[in-house]
Amino acid sequence: MSSPHLRSRVLMLALACAVALVGCADAPPKPVSFSDATREYRPTDYLSVYENWTRHAKMVHVDVGTLIEAWATYKSWDFRQAYVAQYASIYEDSDRAAILHSQLEASRTSYEFHVAVQTTTDRWNDLERKNTPWRVTLLDATGAELGPTSIQAVKLPELYESKFFPSRTDFTRSYEISFAHPGNGGQPFVGPASGRLILRLASPMGRIELVWDGK
Repeated sequence: MSSPHLRSRVLMLALACAVALVGCADAPPKPVSFSDATREYRPTDYLSVYENWTRHAKMVHVDVGTLIEAWATYKSWDFRQAYVAQYASIYEDSDRAAILHSQLEASRTSYEFHVAVQTTTDRWNDLERKNTPWRVTLLDATGAELGPTSIQAVKLPELYESKFFPSRTDFTRSYEISFAHPGNGGQPFVGPASGRLILRLASPMGRIELVWDGK
């Protein structure tokens, strides 16, 4: 008959293996509004809006520790309006209406994410490569799935990124990931209208999911 100590060790190992397979996430964040409502944001509103649209998750593997950790900001129309307010204030750009219009058009044609990623080993942080072991997809509440149209590793000025995407650290690598709206092409992807978006980063060692639930 096994000892309580042995049973405890087996349970801890089982929990560690489960974490290694499906990853870890923070406590469920507050739901967001996927509406296309127009809002009047002030520059001081930016940080709270940014935090509202940013998700964090990590995958801990029993053998290597934290395999991957990511912070993803969904560039929704709501987020973009706060971004423009902050941008126009910092750079004293008077053509705010034109910037808003271009941001609105971008939100209507694609789902875009700014993603800061750090991995146990730098060489694993290669989402943009054709032979990467990572598979990046976007899912909605129905389970329908989209593949990315673009994954770009971006080197933004540190002062800029610290102000607009403060989740960055000295160990993260930044990506801009886009998924084209399927439009009327017959694809079953419903997107935000389903009430949920899930950005999934999967590899042979497991996956993480960053989730935005609608109100």
